[in-house]
Amino acid sequence: MIGLKGSGKTYIGNLLSERLSIPFLRIEDIFLKIKTNDTLGDQNYISAGYKNVESEIRKRLSACNQITIESTGIALQFKEMIFRLKKDYSVKLVKIEADPDLCLKRIKSRDQSQHIAVSDDKIIEINKRAQSVSFDYDLVIDNNAATDDEIIKCARTCQI
Repeated sequence: MIGLKGSGKTYIGNLLSERLSIPFLRIEDIFLKIKTNDTLGDQNYISAGYKNVESEIRKRLSACNQITIESTGIALQFKEMIFRLKKDYSVKLVKIEADPDLCLKRIKSRDQSQHIAVSDDKIIEINKRAQSVSFDYDLVIDNNAATDDEIIKCARTCQI
């Protein structure tokens, strides 16, 4: 799933896990384990993070046939990882759409201890970049006001 920070990727990933038994890998958890002082601006940090993410995806797919992950999609390393994964697996890209102002509101109301700490200005900058990300999406979910049942119906329609 690809979308703005605060668009609901983690929420939807957990929902798909609960309702459709599709395991969800929250990649931010992997990045949080990397010890560094400079995170989002450090290419070594981003490269190491996506190397660990890809390794974890491959490990999990050796035990099951499906997994859901989330990202803003803005890092070149993410795009490179998707390219490599497509060589070995069927990869479906799902865009999660949500209004940027709603995303910022969601971010401010969530538990910050489980996320990489960034300022409101940095979130706005990241989300501007994420808005310009373009992939060949298999499904687009409008998560401005979608109900859980609508999201699940949409996912089943696309056979996620």
